[in-house]
Amino acid sequence: MYPINLNNFPDGFELIDDKVLFDPKKHLQLEKPNTIYSLKDLGYSEEIINDSPVDFAATSVFRILSDEGSEILLDVTRKLEKFTTSSQRIARNVRGGVYRSKFLRDLCLSDEINIFLSDIAGIDLSPHTIPHQLGHLNYNPLELEKNVDKWHVDTLMFDYVMFVTDPKKIKGGQFQYFYGTKDEMAEIKENNKQIPSDKIISPEIPGPGFAVFQQGKHVVHRATGLTSPGERITLVNGYMASDPSIEDYTKFGQLCHVDPIEILSKEFTNHTATHVRKLLEEKILDKNFQDLDLDSIKQLENASKILKSAIDQLKKGKSDMEHFGD
Repeated sequence: MYPINLNNFPDGFELIDDKVLFDPKKHLQLEKPNTIYSLKDLGYSEEIINDSPVDFAATSVFRILSDEGSEILLDVTRKLEKFTTSSQRIARNVRGGVYRSKFLRDLCLSDEINIFLSDIAGIDLSPHTIPHQLGHLNYNPLELEKNVDKWHVDTLMFDYVMFVTDPKKIKGGQFQYFYGTKDEMAEIKENNKQIPSDKIISPEIPGPGFAVFQQGKHVVHRATGLTSPGERITLVNGYMASDPSIEDYTKFGQLCHVDPIEILSKEFTNHTATHVRKLLEEKILDKNFQDLDLDSIKQLENASKILKSAIDQLKKGKSDMEHFGD
């Protein structure tokens, strides 16, 4: 796993009063999903699949939290609600909650969940090293029937979407994903076509603490609005491939729409430095003083490419927000 230092908190993050410490033995109830969909199932080409770290696309609904864990997380997220912000895509969300809640932070960094999800995806994963990509919370808009989130793909590679509130106590507020490719959705929207009903999957969520796990960069998804007054809170936690030779997928320009630029810039810089350090670590520790091999050159080239990409993104700053609309 990548090292994540959350002891050095940025200024301006008020700590909430966490009543209970996260205990995986009490608060987790990990149950494997019945179905796992592949990118091939969604219609992605062999070229795109081969360019992705794995063919995994998404799961059916599965359980993460116990009843006790769900109750505590609900209390935590209600305390965090006063820190909501908004963006062009999402009316009310909280990011950086891992700086404000130890329970949320320990949940998002849980080794048990990380190992569990790695097994499902078929690849070693690590919690994302940008803290604002951990524990993202979405709250329902105060306006009825306004979608919680638009059709989109994520600004990270892997994530789960977990219901914090009980979806059976509200009307509307469905999590939905598109059973197709990004290009298909783009073509539908560009030509003002109706999305085929059989392409919209609305999984039934049994209760709080249940989730869907996905390769978010490829799976188009959204959350619909409430049709009557109620409370809807979901948690999105981000992961990345542990293997540093796998290309990073973090869109700094998109994150600029939702996160404070001064904090995001520091987090993104640390994230990049951590990635490059891990990539080069084997060669730094290698005591073989033989002739420089092609693998060493390739690793240096990869490190240079990662650094150049990060520098270019930092210089460019905010990019046009990407989504497919409602």
